Amino acid sequence: MDLTSVALTTGYGRITICRDVSLTVPAGRLVALVGRNGAGKTTLLRAIGGELQAFRGSIYADEIEVTRWSTPRRIRHGLVHVPQELALFPGMTVRDNLDLGTYLVRDRRSVDRMRRRVYDVFPRLAERRFQLAGTMSGGEQRQLAIGRGLMAQPKVLLLDEPCTGLSPIMQDTLFDALRTVLADGIGILLAEQNLLRTAQEANDIVIIQRGEISAIRAGARDDAGVVVADAAVIARELSQLEVDTETEVPR
Repeated sequence: MDLTSVALTTGYGRITICRDVSLTVPAGRLVALVGRNGAGKTTLLRAIGGELQAFRGSIYADEIEVTRWSTPRRIRHGLVHVPQELALFPGMTVRDNLDLGTYLVRDRRSVDRMRRRVYDVFPRLAERRFQLAGTMSGGEQRQLAIGRGLMAQPKVLLLDEPCTGLSPIMQDTLFDALRTVLADGIGILLAEQNLLRTAQEANDIVIIQRGEISAIRAGARDDAGVVVADAAVIARELSQLEVDTETEVPR
């Protein structure tokens, strides 16, 4: 499923945060949304996921307009948002937390199959399936949150800064898993601040500044997931494109 936003404008109450954002996430590709804190990355993901209303513009999933759809309806259609806040149930087991992701799945016979697939993507969750979620490490909890999102059978996955607080080794583990997800034909829109990691993993990179797209650039990986460019060079170029908003404030 391809995800497209066209001139999407959104925000909170009467305050506009994102303006005229147009982007596309093709099936099986990782599109990274890069920007500083407060640039509008989380707001944009929430609007696409249905948690915020679009003031103007449109959102399409496989050419079907979903702009006015509720969040549950978008999830059933395959548009799943995994927020930065994990929202796990610490007193429940890994398996029970995963199963909560299936509450909108109509074919209950597929739950066991989906759970096995999540365990294939994140083997550590299989090892810890009867462990309480609250006793897991931060990296393991992040895997669990994404795994719960996968249980909803997404066609496009919206991930908000999944690397936050993770060690480099755990980040490697996470992106190895995400490449498996991409190979299944699932598109990923990833909000991230780490320019080098983003450049290493993304097919396409979208820079957002003050709620508006300022540039779109190819990442280091091609459609097959093969590294075809120098991620360090791309990261340097991205850092030059990014604008420190403090320097733009009129004096």
